[in-house]
Amino acid sequence: MSATLLTIILFFVFMIMGVPVSVSMILGLILSVLFFDMYAMISIATLFYSALDSYLLVAIPLFMLAGIAMSFGGVARRIFDFSESILGFLPGSLGAVNITASMIFGGLSGSSVADVAGLGSVEIKEMKVRNYPLKYATALTIASSTMAVIIPPSILLIIYATIANASVGEMLAAGLVPGVFVAFLLIVANTIMAIRNKWTPLKKFSSRKMIQTGYVGIPAMLAPVIILGGIFFGTFTPTEASAVAFIYCIVIGVLFYRELNFKKLYQIVYEGGRTTGIVALELAAGLLFSNLITIEGIPSILAQSIADLTQNPILIMLMINIILLFAGMFLNPGFSIIVFTPLLLPLAESIGYSPLHFGIIMVTNLALGLITPPVGACLYMGSVVSGLRVEKIISNLVPFYIVLAIALIAIILLPQLSQGFVDMIF
Repeated sequence: MSATLLTIILFFVFMIMGVPVSVSMILGLILSVLFFDMYAMISIATLFYSALDSYLLVAIPLFMLAGIAMSFGGVARRIFDFSESILGFLPGSLGAVNITASMIFGGLSGSSVADVAGLGSVEIKEMKVRNYPLKYATALTIASSTMAVIIPPSILLIIYATIANASVGEMLAAGLVPGVFVAFLLIVANTIMAIRNKWTPLKKFSSRKMIQTGYVGIPAMLAPVIILGGIFFGTFTPTEASAVAFIYCIVIGVLFYRELNFKKLYQIVYEGGRTTGIVALELAAGLLFSNLITIEGIPSILAQSIADLTQNPILIMLMINIILLFAGMFLNPGFSIIVFTPLLLPLAESIGYSPLHFGIIMVTNLALGLITPPVGACLYMGSVVSGLRVEKIISNLVPFYIVLAIALIAIILLPQLSQGFVDMIF
C-alpha cells in the first residue's frame, strides 16, 4: 500500500464520520506520512504555509468580498432590472432575464454560490410573483449559476491557473466565450419550455425602459468592463483587478445606490472572512495532497494505466470526464481542481489538449457538480433561498443537466470556443 492510497482511504473514513472535507484530507495525509515516514513533520507545516503564500491567490478572497458587497449593495437588483428591460419581449422572458442577470453577476463575483445567494433571491421571488412555477424558477436559478465559475473572473479558473502554472489572464479570457455559449443554450432551452407551457412575454420591448434601467444600472454594468478590460489589456493583474473590484463595489454601494451602511459592511467582512478561511484550508489540503502524489509518481502511473487500456484520444477524454463527473458529485470543485489537475492535465496534454482548453473542460464539468447531489453547493443554496426540499428541485433540473452536458461536449470538441478569444486578445 502506498501513502497516497492510505491517504485516500483515511480521507473517506473521516468524511463518513462527518469531519469537514479539507480537515479529512489533512488528517489522512499526516497519518500516512507518519506511517510511511515520507518526510519530517515540520515539512507539512512548511508546505502548508507555502501553499497559501501566493500573490495570485490573494485574488480569491477579494473577488469573494466583491461578490458579497454586490449582494448587499443593491447591484443585483439593478442588473436584474436592466436584463428585464432588454429581454422582456421573449416567451418565458423572465427565465431569459434570470439567465442573463446571472451571466452578468457571474462576471462580477466569480462565484456560483454567491450568484444563488445574492441574485437568486431576487430572481426566484420575481418569477414566483409573475406566476412561474416555483420549482422551475428555482431549478433555472440554480442551473444559470453555473456560468459564474466559467465566466471571468471565475475563482475556479484562478485556482486552476495557479495549479497548472498557466497565465491567469489568459485562463480567465478562455472562459468568456464558453460562458456566453452556456448562457445562449440555457436561453434557448428556456424559450422552448416557455412556448410548450404557453408562458407569455412580460411586456413589449421599450427602448425608453431600457435606457432608464441602463442609466440607473451604469455603475453596476461598468464593474465587469473595468475588471475584465483591465485584465485583458494589461492595465492591471488579476490580483490587482480583484482589489479594484472590491473597492469599486463598496464605493457604488455607499455613494451611488446608498444601500451599504456600517452594519452591512461588517456582514460583508464577516462573510468574506468565513468563506476565505474555508477556501484557504481546502487549497492548502489539496496542494499538500498534490505534493504527495507527485513525490510518489502517481500522475505518470495513472497516465500509463489509461494508456495501457486504450490509445484512442476520444476514449481517454471520456475516461477523464467520467472521473471529473464523479469527483464533482462528491467533492468541492475547488478541491477537485487542486487534486485532479496534477493527475489529469499531463494525460490531457498527451492527447493534444492545451492547458487552457483542458482548464475550461475541467471547470465546466465540475460546474455540474455544483448542482448535483449529494454535495452540490448551489443545489442546497437554492433550496435554502426558495424554501423547497432538494428532491423537489432535482426533477426540474433534468432538462438543464442535459443542456450543460451538451455545452460540455461542444467545449471538448471545439477548442476555438476556449482558445479563439485568447489568441485574439493575447
